[in-house]
Amino acid sequence: MSTQEEEVPAVCETCLGPNPYLRMIRETSGLECKFCTRPFTVFKWAPVRNGPFKHTVICLTCAKQRNCCQSCLLDLTYGIPIQLRDAALRMAGIHVEGSEGPKNEVSKLFVANNSDRFESIGGAAVTSDADKAREILTKLAMSQNKGKSLTKKREENKALPAHIEKVDVTKIVSKLPFNGSLNVPEDVELKTLFVFGIDESLAEYKITDYFEKFGHIKSFNCQQRARCGFITFTKRIDAETAAKTILESQKKETSGAGIIVIENIPLRVCWGKERPLGSTNAEKLKIGSIVSKVMKKLSRDGTIQKSDKKKAIEAPASTSEQSEPKLSVRKETPSKTSYKSTSKNFEL
Repeated sequence: MSTQEEEVPAVCETCLGPNPYLRMIRETSGLECKFCTRPFTVFKWAPVRNGPFKHTVICLTCAKQRNCCQSCLLDLTYGIPIQLRDAALRMAGIHVEGSEGPKNEVSKLFVANNSDRFESIGGAAVTSDADKAREILTKLAMSQNKGKSLTKKREENKALPAHIEKVDVTKIVSKLPFNGSLNVPEDVELKTLFVFGIDESLAEYKITDYFEKFGHIKSFNCQQRARCGFITFTKRIDAETAAKTILESQKKETSGAGIIVIENIPLRVCWGKERPLGSTNAEKLKIGSIVSKVMKKLSRDGTIQKSDKKKAIEAPASTSEQSEPKLSVRKETPSKTSYKSTSKNFEL
């Protein structure tokens, strides 16, 4: 048994996550490999900040032999399950060396300990008609990824861990001016613009460089995790110039926040008093997820909660109309009094 101190895990990009600055925890002989049952060096990391950890479940030797990710066990080249990969190749009549793989514990240890002899097994070692195998696996990967792309948008809303989703930021978000505009406010002391939709990849100095051309900036409270910030000018006239310039640059008339694009990233800008943007990382991440939803709604509808407010105003009227019973008024026909004589000679 050999422990590789300087090994780098074979992990796919999906398991690594979007964070380019990833920290990993290495634990020597931390777990037993699910394939060869040998103890191996385990790597742990968090794909999302403050999120749950992922870890490797098989050793590097078995991962290299099968050309699969150490964490999700998907093929590193095509991103499909290795069992599906091997079965598809067998059904296509392509000979795969060692496609069945070792079954008992002794043979598993033998294959793992002789990695120089068994460099690739299963679908990772195609010994005949490599072009046909590549074509089959490419089509299979495309069909798999097509289904994943349909649910990608749904999964984006569930990207936050459960403990962050439970954080209550209602009071903080209710005070943020998402419904603000670029029209000159009545408060002459207001010199602050609210910027939201900030991406983590967008450097803070890029935003300040954009606004500094309008005048001197007193402060910029930028919270990239919350995806928003407040930029305050020294003079009111500079803030008005910035708001007016952004408003005039809009392609169509807007009553809400204006749009600017910095480094191909769209941002929304409006007037607003500076408010707190969360005190903990969990609060900031939750606010950031809400900002993402607001940006999507603005791009689709152009305003926030305009239709919802309209429904709320119209709801009582329509409800009352339905709840009030309609009274059916019966039209009374005038009764005619008729007299009938009791005798033949009686006259009225």
